[in-house]
Amino acid sequence: MINNVRHSVSNRHRPSPVAWLSLAVCGTLTGCAGAVPASDAVSQVSARKAVADVPRGLYREGTDVIDDYARWADTDTEKSTVVELIGYEPYPGAIHGEPVGALQFRATIQPTPNEGPHVACFESQFDFWGVATDEPGEWSDDTAVAHDIACPPDAKRIPPPVDTRLVDVVPDGAEALVVEVLTNAPSAASADDIVAEIVKRMPQPTGEREVAFDPEATVVDGDIGFAMGDGDDCLLVKRDVGGVQVLQVPKILLQPGELGCAAGTALQPGDQLRSPH
Repeated sequence: MINNVRHSVSNRHRPSPVAWLSLAVCGTLTGCAGAVPASDAVSQVSARKAVADVPRGLYREGTDVIDDYARWADTDTEKSTVVELIGYEPYPGAIHGEPVGALQFRATIQPTPNEGPHVACFESQFDFWGVATDEPGEWSDDTAVAHDIACPPDAKRIPPPVDTRLVDVVPDGAEALVVEVLTNAPSAASADDIVAEIVKRMPQPTGEREVAFDPEATVVDGDIGFAMGDGDDCLLVKRDVGGVQVLQVPKILLQPGELGCAAGTALQPGDQLRSPH
């Protein structure tokens, strides 16, 4: 769940966007902007609520990349007949904690079967923690989450930006390979020898954009420590006088600032690898 205490939005991001993807800025075009007629007030409230509920739900993990939010918004509105993602805009140079960009949405509300649809557009800004508001504590306020913008006449649902980032993984079969290599490694084998053998035989990941983590090894007084992964997915193996062991270490100890997912961690005394809680 997103923390309801929001970070204030920097004033430098409050003006109209200077660049829109897949839609044109129409704040100065005739007929684009204007007050919502009183007869449409109820529909406007409904449209805003429908849109505001989407940004409030756009949190999977902390990110400073607006493209991530755009992809999540596309997934969450894919089957919606009311809310559409019509644009996204990064804020170049935004620092951590400030809004990193904005998403633009269009909502189409059908008040009654006998009335024409009510169409309204809104913009929401996002920071590392999710949707951002001007003041702390406004996360549940629809008007603070979904800001009125003019609907461009050519607005339409857009595809999300393509994610080209590589995804590091510990491939299936890596554990069995490492155990085999460490079991058969000669006593004179160096850390570089062990890593080279494992890299040469490493199973290829099968997921989209997946690549194997870089492995590392260390040799200390004949004992071998091996690590591959990060704090969330870490393969730790050691070989000592007791043989080859795959280690199960609490995740909290594998995070940056702790022991970490490192070859040296595998050679730590057993009492150092227990949960601190």
